[in-house]
Amino acid sequence: MIKLKLPRTINDCSPDQLTKWIMLADAMKERQDDEWIGMIEFQCQLLSIFSGLSTNKIKKGNIQDVQEAATALLAMLSEYKSTDPTGMVEIEGNKFYFDSDFRFITTGQIIDLKLIEDIASDPCKAVAICYIEEDMEYCQEDSKGRIMNPNDVRYKIFKEHFPGEEFLNFFGFFLREYEKRNLAILAIQQLRMMKTNLEMTQELKITNGSLGRAFAIDYQKRWDKVWKRLQNNHT
Repeated sequence: MIKLKLPRTINDCSPDQLTKWIMLADAMKERQDDEWIGMIEFQCQLLSIFSGLSTNKIKKGNIQDVQEAATALLAMLSEYKSTDPTGMVEIEGNKFYFDSDFRFITTGQIIDLKLIEDIASDPCKAVAICYIEEDMEYCQEDSKGRIMNPNDVRYKIFKEHFPGEEFLNFFGFFLREYEKRNLAILAIQQLRMMKTNLEMTQELKITNGSLGRAFAIDYQKRWDKVWKRLQNNHT
């Protein structure tokens, strides 16, 4: 018999466990193994993620016990329903707040978020940047210019103790906002490019003494292509 200590609710799951679970579930969609063997392997990996034991140790257990534990764990995970983050968590008596209105995010937070190479592989880095201690500013300095609430301290705390449900809510919200901001930036870049092309072409036409309909038609075609690409990316 192998004793497994597994979370009973989403909130009992750590961000690290949930991140690995998301990656495992995504990877399973690409698997082409034998259906039964593939499912047993998946169940062992699932239990390993949420128990902290190695997959080799899990595989030494009774197959019925493994399947029952994995089934119960999957049932618990499937109960999660995505909503917007509440914007407040309390960990070890300390409160941390997140303002979901990205208009009020600081320049320092934007820079640090951009420096994360792969947010999807470790979303807790983004969480540590966005959730700030109560009554404090991001990277607040003392009278000597020393940072009183560095990101790495919050990151270590959040990695282990951040509530699982708020983490998943934030992760989903952040990715949606990140995509919308990228689409907006893409649209602005395309408009600037077309504006430059229009000005250059008009200048050339004026220099040559001919301003006809040719460019107007070409401009519309370009805009139609850009708009279609933006719509496809959004969907």
